[in-house]
Amino acid sequence: MTSPTDYVLGTHDPEAERLRVQHELWLDEAARAWDAIGAVAGASVIDIGCGPGLVTEALAERVMPGGGVTGLELSPAFSQQARDRCARFGDAASIVEFDVLQARMPVDLHGTMDAAWIRWLLMFLPEPGRVLDLVRQALRPGGFVAIHEYVHYPTYGLLGGGPRIAEFVQHAMASFVRAGGDANIARRLPAMLAIHGLELVHARPIARVARPHEPLWQWPAGFIRTYAPRLVELGFGDQAWLEATLAELTAAERDPSSVLMCPTLLELVARRA
Repeated sequence: MTSPTDYVLGTHDPEAERLRVQHELWLDEAARAWDAIGAVAGASVIDIGCGPGLVTEALAERVMPGGGVTGLELSPAFSQQARDRCARFGDAASIVEFDVLQARMPVDLHGTMDAAWIRWLLMFLPEPGRVLDLVRQALRPGGFVAIHEYVHYPTYGLLGGGPRIAEFVQHAMASFVRAGGDANIARRLPAMLAIHGLELVHARPIARVARPHEPLWQWPAGFIRTYAPRLVELGFGDQAWLEATLAELTAAERDPSSVLMCPTLLELVARRA
């Protein structure tokens, strides 16, 4: 992860739009986690891997007045989008262009944060423990971190069928591994938290399903439409496979009995000892 082009999912416009839809559809679950870590008015929160700043903006709205949010982001393009999105908060929201695998946590952030938020970041990293070290450094003693990462990615798929979509899921997981990641990283996190000085407080699975008429369908279906072409670029399929996969998805959307399972998440809340 040395440049934005190394992002497995990319930083192009379709990905930015997918992130916007994702933010809206998962805001309720995120807000539940933010309540658990005390991300309320007056709190200082760090958003690690903040992307284009959608969550950073939402957190800033929660902690104002009196609080503040710092977003860390690798991509220059996403960093600038986050700054633009959060400009209305002034000094209460800052974005730091930051490589979590290379950079050191700024000294002025050490021990200053009441809470930290990580979602769908650790799964892409070859050294996720380094991020947990950064979290521990940023949190004040007794501060909390909430993490949302996948615990069983193969649950993703059409219930009762969908062979091409099942192949898509396997290809996606393989692409994450090729980039040094682990789609099921949450299985390893409880032990890793303890190693890196963070005490697990609670763990909660999040399993969601979508039907074609429901807004949530846009999230798992949208990822297939966005990432399947990328998988072809990465050599995990050819044009015929792509067309067959998208055709299968379209057919499922026309069938009111279709059910698309999202990958199962695990919510972990931990405290700096």
